[in-house]
Amino acid sequence: MDPLHDVFFWATIATATIVLEMVVFISRRKYKRIVYASAGISAIILFEVSRFVIPILPQPSLNLNPNLAKILGGMIFATGIAIMLISFVQLMKAKTEGWKLQTTGIYGIVRHPMYLGDILWALGWSIVFNALYALALTPLWLFLRYSLAVLEEEKLIEKYGGKYMRYMQKVRWRILPFLI
Repeated sequence: MDPLHDVFFWATIATATIVLEMVVFISRRKYKRIVYASAGISAIILFEVSRFVIPILPQPSLNLNPNLAKILGGMIFATGIAIMLISFVQLMKAKTEGWKLQTTGIYGIVRHPMYLGDILWALGWSIVFNALYALALTPLWLFLRYSLAVLEEEKLIEKYGGKYMRYMQKVRWRILPFLI
């Protein structure tokens, strides 16, 4: 099979890209800003685009009613995108305030709402296309985002100290409310 039409080729690209981002992110070396920017941009492009393509590729069906799949999946997809946009707006506000730690709004529900939205859009997109393999990969995406959140929190504790630790006690859930 042509690799460009293979779900697992794209899953490998997505996974390798996010793992590369983690390696750069957790490195104790001080890279030039361009290294961090390149890792972030490649993760956005290759991780997100790969997960966008996967459900469209040939694979077994979930056997959901097509109309139900479109409605249910579309609602989950839209919710994920909305959460990401709300998170982004809050982060841009934080940037204008000198990167003030965000602890209210959507950040008062989960500590990493951008990752929550990222998981939800991919889940919804898989359902829209009735794509079994894409849906089965969702726990992998969650694991990768969860791993990145754990590593990111180490950096946030270094940056914000006790303030971030109090925030962690107040907002218990990293990504999924009431679960993790």
